[in-house]
Amino acid sequence: MESPENLSKTVRVGRFSLDLPTDAVFSGALLELNGVPVSITPNYIKPRVEREAQKKWLSIESRNLNNAEHKATKEILGNGSLIYSYDHTRITGEGLDGEAINKIMHSTVAYQWSNNMMFVLGNDSTLNKEEQIRTILDSIESRDIYDHKSICYVNGCLPHKQGNEGVYVDFSFAEHPDLRAKFTSKQYGGAPNQPLSQRSSSSYSATDEAAWIIKSDFQHRTYRKTERAVNHLIGEEIIEASTEKSGEGYLTEINAVWYYPGVPNSDEKPELRFDLDYSYKTTRKPKNGAAFPGQDQPNSITEAQFMRIWNQALNSLTSI
Repeated sequence: MESPENLSKTVRVGRFSLDLPTDAVFSGALLELNGVPVSITPNYIKPRVEREAQKKWLSIESRNLNNAEHKATKEILGNGSLIYSYDHTRITGEGLDGEAINKIMHSTVAYQWSNNMMFVLGNDSTLNKEEQIRTILDSIESRDIYDHKSICYVNGCLPHKQGNEGVYVDFSFAEHPDLRAKFTSKQYGGAPNQPLSQRSSSSYSATDEAAWIIKSDFQHRTYRKTERAVNHLIGEEIIEASTEKSGEGYLTEINAVWYYPGVPNSDEKPELRFDLDYSYKTTRKPKNGAAFPGQDQPNSITEAQFMRIWNQALNSLTSI
């Protein structure tokens, strides 16, 4: 019988799809749609979502009791979702064009339960986006529809015209609890993003860093550090491992990342990143530090298994 990492399934993430082992489990997502954050958490029963929403409402209501502009409001929509409007603040002054400013800003957050998932739209920093939030709430039940006008989160998709979006999707693995994966896609403006290899990785001085390495009994290994083309996009592939003291034992981490910096103001070429991380603890310093564990480690994963999952995901990454 084939092991889970030899079998695969295709998952939809943002406007892309990739192949992961059959034991890969969707563990959460954050979508950013025209400035509205949409948090999606699976495995939530409806009463639990209602409790979370009520806790948030009690906090909002309490701090808005003496709001001179407008008290916080709560509304239950026809689809069962809850939407809160709060922290109303009047903004006055003069704009850059010399015109007088006199308007009210307010925050909006909404909760919805659907298909055993909790959706939270907006937060305290989401200002004057209530109509957009209501539109997204209305579209959640159409989650099975996906095409070039949709943005996906593994268990479904939301209609969203391409542009001004970010996608962050997390996975765990049933057969390997210490293995994690994350897919990121983000459109951005301004200056081009720097490659990972050109970014400063430490704020310590050389002397302080050397002292920390000795104190923590730190070991490091680089498996790969090279350019890699994925779906015709030239990105960086970096796979590193480290071992260091952690409490009464040692923590070993293997981190793999493929990163494509994207093109500013481009819908077709967003910033892309795929991470695969594995970690394990031992009571003693591993004989072969900064490396994959031996077979005696519970739920261990070999280097060959890790690389097979990694290569399978990158080789399969494609636009929907």
